[in-house]
This record gives sequence, structure tokens and C-alpha cells, in this order.
Amino acid sequence: MKKSLALVVLFLVSLVTPMVGTSQSESPVDLEVLHTVVNPANNNTYHLLSAASWEDSASYALALGGFLTTVDDEAENTWLFDTFASWDNQSRHLWTGLSDANSEGDYRWHDGTPFLYRDWGDSQPSEGGDEHYVHIASTNMGNIMPGTWNDLENDPQYFPVYGVVEIGPGADYSLRFDGDGDYVVADHDEGLDFTNSTNVSLEAWIYPYHDEGLQFIMMKGDYGWGLYLNGDSLAYASQYSLSQHPVSNATVAVNEWTHVRVDIEVNVGGQFFINEQPAGAIDANGAKLPLGDFGSNDCFTSGEDCDEFYIGRMGAGCDCNFFEGMIDNVTVSSGSSANQEQAAVSTWSFPEGEGNMTLDSVTTSREGSIIGADWVMPDGSIVAQAVELFSDEEYTVEDASEGDTLLFFTEVEEYTRSLNWFSSSFKFDDFEDPISYDVYVGFNTIPNQWNNDDYFGADFGFAYHELSWPTEGVVWFVLIPDNDLEDLTINIEIDVADPPPTLDDMTELKQSIAVTNQQIQSQGNFDDFAMNYYYINVTEPLADLRVRTYGGRGNVDLGMSYYSPPQPDFFWGWEEPSSDEETSGGKNVEVKETWSNEPGNDEEVHLFDVEPGLYYVTAYTSRMAREFTIIADFVYPPENVDPEEAITLTPGIEYGLLSGYKGLSQYFKVDVPAETERLIVDLSDGEGEASLYMRLDQAPTRSTYDYHSTSEGADDRIAFNDPSPGTWYILLATDYAFTGVNILAEFADRYVWDYDGTPIELFNDESLDGISIPKGQTIEFYAMLEQPGNFFIIESSGGSGAIQIVISGVQYEVIFTGGGGRPGGDFGLDTELNDVTLKSGNSGTNHRITMESPMNGRIDIQVIGMSDSEEVSLVAMWDESEFPIEPVEPEEPESVETCAETAEINFKQLDKDKSGVLKGAERDNIDASTESRISMDLNTDDEIEYGEYLQYRCTCDVEAQAVFDGFGQGRNEVTLESLESHDWINNFDFEEINANDDEFIDKEELELMLVLCETSFSAFDEDGDGVPDKDDAFPNDPDESVDTDGDGVGDNADLAPSVANDLIYSSAALIFVVLAGLLFTFMRSSKPEQELKEWGDEQRIDAAMFEMGESGSESFTEPIEQPLPASNNIMSNDLTESLDLPSIEITSQQLLDAPDDSLMGMVLNGKETIEYPSGSGTLWVRDEPEHPWQQKL
Repeated sequence: MKKSLALVVLFLVSLVTPMVGTSQSESPVDLEVLHTVVNPANNNTYHLLSAASWEDSASYALALGGFLTTVDDEAENTWLFDTFASWDNQSRHLWTGLSDANSEGDYRWHDGTPFLYRDWGDSQPSEGGDEHYVHIASTNMGNIMPGTWNDLENDPQYFPVYGVVEIGPGADYSLRFDGDGDYVVADHDEGLDFTNSTNVSLEAWIYPYHDEGLQFIMMKGDYGWGLYLNGDSLAYASQYSLSQHPVSNATVAVNEWTHVRVDIEVNVGGQFFINEQPAGAIDANGAKLPLGDFGSNDCFTSGEDCDEFYIGRMGAGCDCNFFEGMIDNVTVSSGSSANQEQAAVSTWSFPEGEGNMTLDSVTTSREGSIIGADWVMPDGSIVAQAVELFSDEEYTVEDASEGDTLLFFTEVEEYTRSLNWFSSSFKFDDFEDPISYDVYVGFNTIPNQWNNDDYFGADFGFAYHELSWPTEGVVWFVLIPDNDLEDLTINIEIDVADPPPTLDDMTELKQSIAVTNQQIQSQGNFDDFAMNYYYINVTEPLADLRVRTYGGRGNVDLGMSYYSPPQPDFFWGWEEPSSDEETSGGKNVEVKETWSNEPGNDEEVHLFDVEPGLYYVTAYTSRMAREFTIIADFVYPPENVDPEEAITLTPGIEYGLLSGYKGLSQYFKVDVPAETERLIVDLSDGEGEASLYMRLDQAPTRSTYDYHSTSEGADDRIAFNDPSPGTWYILLATDYAFTGVNILAEFADRYVWDYDGTPIELFNDESLDGISIPKGQTIEFYAMLEQPGNFFIIESSGGSGAIQIVISGVQYEVIFTGGGGRPGGDFGLDTELNDVTLKSGNSGTNHRITMESPMNGRIDIQVIGMSDSEEVSLVAMWDESEFPIEPVEPEEPESVETCAETAEINFKQLDKDKSGVLKGAERDNIDASTESRISMDLNTDDEIEYGEYLQYRCTCDVEAQAVFDGFGQGRNEVTLESLESHDWINNFDFEEINANDDEFIDKEELELMLVLCETSFSAFDEDGDGVPDKDDAFPNDPDESVDTDGDGVGDNADLAPSVANDLIYSSAALIFVVLAGLLFTFMRSSKPEQELKEWGDEQRIDAAMFEMGESGSESFTEPIEQPLPASNNIMSNDLTESLDLPSIEITSQQLLDAPDDSLMGMVLNGKETIEYPSGSGTLWVRDEPEHPWQQKL
């Protein structure tokens, strides 16, 4: 027993005080215990008292340490009746602990337990006069049957009633925390000041829902002492740093109650305990006792004390680390010395069971505020006053606060066809948020947000939900407001089908045996149906029960159900299957009724996962149906429900017909030989919804697979190239149901969906199929809306892999205007335009994006491969708005990027590794077709250099298309002015292609231009002279490309293209020297002899000095050998052969010819010396000017 019985008794005595009233003056000493029995179901002791009033019996029960009995369920009610109602062969009416004496209609049990289970007699409770106390009838009381309940006054005079006392724990409440903002907080007081404490003990009962992350059970102040879960371990908050906190060496289980405790002897050591078992020692470093006054940033900046005590979250310094689960009996004990026994200074047992406040059991002056947490019983069931709802009777909740738990229930009888819930609460204040709340549904058990059979929510205060063929018994509804609400009205409508007619009035349908020549004739009124009834006796479980009608004349419709023949006056002709969003968090409700109302007599209905029993069929018409045939077909559960039973598919041969339903898995396999280029697995011919999953050599699951397809419908398909050889397993499953499906596995040639980088236009409601998207690649699409619309939808489906869709467009908002506050003012509407970008999820291939109120113009769509994806289908759908919205013509931009600018931007984006080349995945992501990417690689090195990419982007057709799209903004034409003003890289003649001679170039004329244009641009000819840069001696000069003599001067500007300029200049210098020498000779011959002698003497002195200066080195008479300059051929042979260029041919023999005798040299070592040709290193000498030159060897 987790709680202190004395505390509970004390609390509940206060509850029953008003009930006892003046009767307390009468001593119950005359009462006695007649019989005592222990109930083996709960091990509680029950006493049968002598006859007395309800109040006297309740007082005596408290004196015995118990309460008047609480009836928790049908089993306990039956046990009480069987044990005491006729004990000792005497019939006795029995008092229970149920009463509404405190508040009319608000029934509570004596021990405080919420009133949930009930077993009222017919037309009870009558609530007549003072009938506030409930008893179990022992005999018939008119329509009240034995064992059922009836309400009576406190002390009935017409028959005695005997009290039954239950000795047990009484009501036990806990708090449930959602892990996202729920907690309890109490203000600091002296009793929680542990400044002088030397030992502390922290303990609690906890029921965690998971073991992930940090979940604080309690903490004091700002990073003070506390107890929490670190994953599945217990931890003690000993200081600011969480990483330094000690943790237990044992773990705490999830989804069960566990007692946790830590004992700390400050600065000495400590010990963890889990379920009273030691769970790890704590050393002195971990046995600190932080007081919770750390001074974190939030506390410092806010100026708050931050000294509160928290349950269910970390302390004041961090609004985080919330607990998710249930907490009870939190106790903090402290002692002032190691030798002194600890005493509890704070205990939170949560005895109240309701409200947003709770009291500390140690001191009633310490009050805790409950923030968001829910009152629950120890089993997790909520604590709330249950309100019974009746069909077509409105119930009003006057007010409820955010986070309150409101509990409702209704009785569902046999053959209940539908139960509809309607609720509404509205606020009309413009400054208040709209009302929203969640409703959880449970069949025969009270639901919550973690465990429920169904779920729905309210939008703007209104909620509607339908339950089809609800389970017989009690349907529970738990309503939790997201914000405060007032005047919430609730209505339920229950439709109960008529009990089935006798089988003699119906025709039996047997398996696959047609019943022919059926006739139905109506009276002719639209709502006056004529009907034929049939039944099917199903003796074995079926995967699919199908009934068909065909042939004959007229129009027949079909309905099939389980409980009774379906009634067409209830069915309105349509069915709306609930979506995943509508059933989020709940479970599918079993569908036991189905309809078909197609034109003519060809109808078909199905029920899936059929259990043995009688099933009913109604064929009906409001007019006439003659000579039609009806037949029932059985589809038995498949045998291939386990991977070991997988059916081997023969390639190219269909297998079927297959049916399935949610929860049913069917396995197949296909053997794939080596070198298979493509594997296709295809579903066809069926109806409903089916999904495919594939995995190599192992059975796939819905979470583990190599390929999958989950497109809508039953025509899924998986196809991929180069499958690995081996056995491929196939899983066929569904979230709903399917029937009539064939499955086919086949091999095919390799398929490549090629994309050339040009955005692809999507047309309204026309599907584009077979799209393949490599991982990381983006394929661009667009749609052109001629008029503003109500919606634009882009939807992808089928295939395998994972993609993400991004759409960008313009959205309009309608703004109603008018009046300006003046009487008779005109009303109208304006539009406000906004750019909008929407993204889908990034898993799977089934995505749907809806843009509301799209403006006319272009909507761009990007499909991004999150993984390699194949066989994806894409469809865009839109409509036209009925509002008088004026279309907006897109403005033509003043300029667009040149192809070179686009190439530079795109190349930088593609070059992820900044290597300067595109290779591997970078190359594959180029927005061009596979063929274009191959041809782009001009040097075939499997890498795309920038020049190669630039050459592709500036090819004339690519450039023209990109510029047209840039100016056009989705329109079909572009002005000549814009095109002619563009800075084109290639040459275009727009006048030539302007066939209609107007001011625009349209798409047809553009197509002509793309065919006729010639690319004049070369990314490898920078100056545009027609010579590639690698062959161009002057790549930046369009007037020069050849330098034949290699002198750095282009041939067009060279004086002698075949002779190097330095040779020309050397020759000119030699001529100048010769002329100067002749002049010198002439002048010398005219001088007197003495001057000549002086000159000769001077010459000899110079020669002698020169020889002295050259001593130790080789004589100049020795030949000086220098290598000839190597030929630097900068032009390719092909280019040289294609050009008619002059050339210079100098042979070695010519180089050895003696220089002309008229050339003058210099006197060295007594000989006249000359280097010829200039710069060749060959020296020539002679003794006298008139002698011929001789080569110096």
C-alpha cells in the first residue's frame, strides 16, 4: 500500500461530513457486523452490516477503518450480489458507497473514487425527492431487476437496507506529466532550507513512459538538490554541472511503478535505492548539497528568487527536462546531524484527486500549484466526473480551463449502426484565439492521449465525428481543451438498425453460386426504396467477402453489413474514408458495412478480414431492376503470410487475383539472374490501396527494405536498373484494403529517363510518369496558370526512392473593402500579392502540396532526389477562381544574365569540393541530358572543366532558350526590343526568324531559331579570331594568331615574318659597323705616319693588356661553342599545314659560309676577329683588312 491510509481517511471524512449531518448525533453503536468475507479478486475485506440508514452505515464503516463499498466493475458487482444479497438465506438490499448528496447528479463514491462503472436499473436513477443514495436491489422492484442499482432516500421506511463495508486502500490518486511543460511548483519556506542539514533523503514512486534523456522527478530552486532519471539510470543533482552528477549502477524499468530513493550524508557519501534495493554508492565528491541559489542567467536577469521546489521538471534555472509519466508520494527528509534520525519535511501524496492545487501532507501551509499535469488513478486512468450523454439530448459545459479533463460516456446497444458526435464552443472576441480541443474515444475502457481507439479534434470550436457500427457496450469520450472555453454544447445522435428479419424472409447466397433472374420493383418515389434481402453464412475466416450483381435491366444498388440488412434510407450514397490525419494517434475502427451505387446493375461490395457469422445483403432500387444476377465470392486467407511461405513468381507471368486488408502481409519472391538489366514488379487490375516493398535475399518489412512503392491506389510499381543477382523478396501490404490485384515480375532492357536541364511544363491534370531522379539532382518543372485560381496542387506518387518537392509562385489575398464607414458606400475587393514557397516532406515518393489562391502566371516546381528515385509520377492540378480577380501580366525584366554569367554561377554551385572541375556526382548533377553531359567532356577525361561547361551553356540553342525563358517569365512571347538589347555571346538575326513581322518573338519562332542558329562562340578562343587558344600565339589579340619566327611579333605586324627581328637588327648593326669601319680606314689612310705608329703602339698596348687580363683562361683563339637556340613550335602541325605561311630555311652549310670581306671586326691578340653570324658563337679571324676571313678553329 503506497499511501498512508490515515491521511486518506482524514481527507475523506471531510468529504462525508455534509452527508452525515444531524444523523451524527445518533450513535451507530447499535450496528453490528453480520458477515465478513475476503474478495479473492482484490484481496480486500468486506463486512456486511446490520440494517441502518446510509449515513449511519457510512459512519460505522469509517469506524471500522473502511468505507461503504466501491463497485469498480461488473465482476465486483456480481460478487457483492452473490455474496451478500441472499446470505443466510435472507434477501437483503445492499447499500453501496455511491451518493450525490453533495451535488445533485454529481455522484461520488464514499472513498472518493471517481464514479465510472455503473449498473443502473431500468429508468434509474430516478432522482426523486431526497433519493441521493444508491443500493443494489436483491429482488425485483418493478422494472428494476435483481443485481441492478436504484437510488433511495437516506433512511427508507418501506424496507431495510444493509450496508457493505470495504476495507482497502481507498482512493489513490497520482499525477500524470506529459513531458512537455507539466509540473508542480511550491514556494520556498523555512522548512525547505537545508543550510544546516547534514543528511538528506529524496524518494518517490514513479511510472516513466520512456527512458530517454533527462527526466527530473524533483529539484529545489536554481540548480539545487534533486532526483532525476538520466536515461534508465537514477541520478542525484549534486552541483551545477549535470555531467558530474552521480548515477546509479542499476536501471529503472519503464511502464511500471518503481520506488526510487537517494540517501545523502553531506560531504561524506550516499547510496541509491531502487525498489528498496541498493543501486550504487556515492562518494564524497558526489554527496554535495546545493541549496538552489546558483544564480543562473534567467534568474539573474529576471530578478526572481528562483528558490521554489519543483516536481516533474528541472528547477527554476531551466524550463526543461520535464518528466513524462506518473509520479506519486514524493517525500523529502532531512536531518541536522549524522547521528540524528531523519524526519520528513515535505510529503506530496496528491490525495485531492481534482483541482489545480495540492497540499503538502507534512504542513498544510505548503501549497503546490499543478501546471498542466492530469489527475489519474495508479493504473493511469483519468480522474474525472463521468457525464452520461443521451442521443438527441444536448449537454452544456458551462466552462472549462485549459488542460482540464472532461469525461463523457454513452451506452451503445446491439445493432447500433452509427454514433455521431457534435460539439461547439465559439468566441466572438477578435482578440481571442479560436477554441480548440482534443477528444479521445475508447470502447469499454477510458481512453487517454497515449491509449485510445479513436481520436478527433476541434477546429474553431466545432467538432464532428462519426463512429460506424460501434462496439456494443460503453463508449467513453475524454475531452481536453487547449484553451479556456465556455458554453461548450455537446450532442450525440445514435442510429440503431432494425433487428434482422428472419432467415425465412431472405435468400441465402452460397459461395460462387449465382442466383439469377432477380427482380425489384419500386413504387416510383425517389425516397421509396424496394428491397430484396439476402444472407451469407460464413463458416471460416475470409480475407475478402465479395458480392456482385450484373446483367439484366434497370438500376440496382447494393449494401452489405454484419449486424443486420443495411437500410438504404440511412445511406446517402457516398462514403468518405478517413485519412491518416483524421485517425492520427488512434486505431482504425472496424468497418462492418459497405455500399455500391454505380449506374446500372453492375455493382460490387466487399468486406475484408471476415470472421465466421451471418452477413446480410440488401439489393435495392427506387425505380426498377429486372433479370439481374447476384453472386457471393469467398477469398480465403492466403498461405504466404510468412517469408518462409513466399510464393515464387515466374517472370512475365501474372499471379492473382489477390485481396488484402490492414494487418495482412503477403510475401512473394523472384530469382534474378546475373546481367539482368532491369527488374520490374507491377500491380495491376485491382481496386483499393496496396503497397510494395522489396529486399535482396531477405524478407522486407514496412520499415526495412531496399525499394518500396506506396503510391495511392492498387497499381503500385517498382522498377530499377541493374538489380543485384539473387532472390528478391516482395512484401504486399496495405493500410486499408485491396481486391482483385494481379502481381507481375518481369525483366526488361535498361531504362533511362533523360533530363536535358530545360524546365518541363506540366499541364492541368495530365500526369507525367516514369521520372527518374538521381540522389542530389534537381529536376525543374513549371505550370502556367492563365487565370487566378482557388488552389494549385502538385502531387507525386509511385515508384521507389525518396524525393522532396519545392514549389514557388505568387499567392493572392482577397481584401474586402467598401463603405469607409459612410452610409451607402460602395463595397468591393482588392488583392494583395505575396511570393510563396512551399516544401513537401523528404521521405518516400508520395507527396502533395496545395497552394491556396494562386495568382495567374508561372509556378515553378523543383523535384529533388533525396535518394536514387525511379518510376515517379507527377501531376499538377488547378482551377479558376470565381472571384473577380484581375489577372496580372508578369513584367518583362529589363535584363537577364548572359550565358557566361549563368555558367560561372552554376559552375560554382556545382563544384562542391572547389577543385575547379566537375567529376562524379558533381558531373551527374549538371542540368543537362546524359548525352549532353557526355558530349560536354571534350577531352574525354571524365571531368568537366569550366571551359567545357561554359562552351555548353553558350552553345547557341542553349543560350537562346535560356534568355527567352528569362525574359518570357512563362509567357509565350518576348519583345524584340528585349532580345536585341541583350548582350549575346553568339550571333542571332531576329529579323530573319520574325515570320509575322511583329514586335515579338514567340515560341514557334524560337523553335525555328534553335534549329537555324550556329554557334559562333568558343570558350577556347578568347579573342574570337577562329584560332583555338592553344594554337593561338596571341590568344587575346583578334588580329594576330601566328608568330612564325618566334620573335614575339605577330606575322601581320612583322617586317620579315620568316626572319627573327634580332637577326635583322644584328645585321643592321653589322652594316653600320662596316660603314663606320670604311670611314675609319679612309680617315686612317690620310693620317701622317707618326700618328699611325702611335695608333699601332697603342693597339699593341691594349692587346697586351687584354692578354694579361685573360691570363688563366682559354685563349680567344680557341673556338667558342654555344648551342643553337631550340626551335619553339607553338602551332600544331594541323594548323601549320592549313595556313600558307612564308618560312625561313637556314642550313648548317650556310651558317659556315665566310662573312663578306668588307665586314670589319675587332683586333684581338693581334688578329682582326668577328662573330658571324651574329649570336652564333662562330668566330672568324684575319691578319689584314684586305685578307679574306678564316674560321677560327
